[in-house]
Amino acid sequence: MYQVLYRKYRPRFFSDVIGQPQVTETLRNEIKTNRLAHAYLFTGSRGTGKTTCSKILSKAVNCLSPVDGDPCGECEMCRGLDDGSVLDVVEIDAASNNGVDDIRMLREEAAFTPASARYRVYIIDEVHMLSIGAFNALLKTLEEPPPHVLFILATTEVHKIPATILSRCQRFDFHRIDPSDIADRLVYVCQQEGVEIERDAAVLIAVIADGAMRDALSLLDQCIGKGTEITEKIVRDTAGLADKSHLIGLTDAVAKKDSAAAITLIDSLYRNSKDMARLCEELTAHFRELMLIKTMKAPRNIIVMSEDDYASSEKQAKELSLEKIVSTIDILQTATEKMLRGANRRIEMELTAIKLCSEKSVSRTDPDLSLRIEGIEKELERLKRSGVSDNQAYIPSAGVTSRQIMPAQRPSADKMEELRKNAVPMTNWPEVIDEMKNYSHTVAAGFEGSSAYISGKYVLVDSTNDICFELLRKQNLRDKMRDSIKKVTGQEYKLGRYSYPDEVVKEDALSELVKDLKSAGIPVDDNK
Repeated sequence: MYQVLYRKYRPRFFSDVIGQPQVTETLRNEIKTNRLAHAYLFTGSRGTGKTTCSKILSKAVNCLSPVDGDPCGECEMCRGLDDGSVLDVVEIDAASNNGVDDIRMLREEAAFTPASARYRVYIIDEVHMLSIGAFNALLKTLEEPPPHVLFILATTEVHKIPATILSRCQRFDFHRIDPSDIADRLVYVCQQEGVEIERDAAVLIAVIADGAMRDALSLLDQCIGKGTEITEKIVRDTAGLADKSHLIGLTDAVAKKDSAAAITLIDSLYRNSKDMARLCEELTAHFRELMLIKTMKAPRNIIVMSEDDYASSEKQAKELSLEKIVSTIDILQTATEKMLRGANRRIEMELTAIKLCSEKSVSRTDPDLSLRIEGIEKELERLKRSGVSDNQAYIPSAGVTSRQIMPAQRPSADKMEELRKNAVPMTNWPEVIDEMKNYSHTVAAGFEGSSAYISGKYVLVDSTNDICFELLRKQNLRDKMRDSIKKVTGQEYKLGRYSYPDEVVKEDALSELVKDLKSAGIPVDDNK
């Protein structure tokens, strides 16, 4: 009978276990120095090696000739445990044997000495499924087991295990396996099986597996069923994934606000039996990659994809603002939740695409924002009807209600020209933005694409993005920006807005006045 890959290539020694050195090295040292605990708890996500390490440990403690903490794999005991002829190692599935009677039977068996092995080992998988009564029945035996008994508990949900059990076990946490380690292992397995696999295909399988080696080998098994030459396309077809070009195409449509192109692409994927909820999840993952590229200095260390895909993603990240990327992720996650709750998936995906391609995409993190924007628009219409021009209407920010909107006269053209005349470009402004990243990448991203000018004691910021001016209205952020400017230039400056200086300069000047008054010992109420 054919043996599936994850069983055929299950590691037989600690040295073969991939990606868990914090577990395997400690266990090998304990075996070499004969410092074995009576109970172990292995916890971590699925497919990371908990059951595998349990089997290796059970062999290592009973091996007649252990080698450097590993079982030899050749002695009578190792062979007997491999073929099941030695019955002193018992595997129990707590999902189906979770009652008090099952644990009482285990306690009775544990009192007897092993038939042929050194230790009677009980491997209890999914131990969190035991009932409270079963845990209580196990408690005393787990605390003071007979000297010939060893317990190995494995679980994916350690938070469900009572603290009284946890305190009696030596705990080992299994981490998600790095995608590059999984890809290397897949290439090795394919070489042993006489199968050719592209490196990008192996990496894609590793990403889909999400740190689980068993999942990766199972998907590889499916791909081999289609042929002996595995490409990235075969992996995507087998896993039911959208081609990366489709995700890039949808992102381009969002960037260009081309809802027709987005709907056409979604329709094509739907006709090819693409699950819309899965597409929404994949698009969310793609925008997450764009967010990391936008905010991190070295995102390549985290993002796992081919070089061509990374180049395309990097280009898209430059075309989209961080605000748009974050808002898109938020909207996509909301859509996914609706789909999983039973909404029509195709309609929900098309509706989401239209939202993302529209001029305004409001994040659900601020549910009242759309209402406030609507109020601002209505107030603008009212001002226009009353004869106030666009140049006379000034909206302080999108975060105010319509009742707070007051028309304000902008500076005249002559006044603007006079202020600009004394301003010179600040050539090291990009260095100031880089310095701000040490405080917050998100805040620094709000100043991307802006420029600055020096005019006397002021640094005047110029940008078409109102976000940076909203940030400058906050006292703590203005202080951080001034500190960054001082670190780069060695001089202290006040902050202003190049286009409309009296909006921000007045706030900055007021804060400076408050500081001067306080330093002079004059009491000032910050709330007034």
